[in-house]
Amino acid sequence: MKISSFFIGLFLCASVFGAKIEVDVSGMTCGMCVGAITKELKATDKADDISVSLEDKKARFTEAKDKKLTDSEIKSAIKKAGYEAVKIRRY
Repeated sequence: MKISSFFIGLFLCASVFGAKIEVDVSGMTCGMCVGAITKELKATDKADDISVSLEDKKARFTEAKDKKLTDSEIKSAIKKAGYEAVKIRRY
């Protein structure tokens, strides 16, 4: 019973606060890359707590409250910045 309560709580938390998303990004080489990707993700108005790591070549963020960000929208935002979203993971 405790395990099922945990998963129900996790599901409710994710649906209210939005999924945590991690994206592997190809093509980043400098700080300007980080800024461009951050800017385009912010422009979707569906991403919060954006963190882009040049070292890891990853963008991490959460979906904004009560908003869904599709894989297609993520790929489009990163492509608009001039890079490629290689792999998208949701937690």
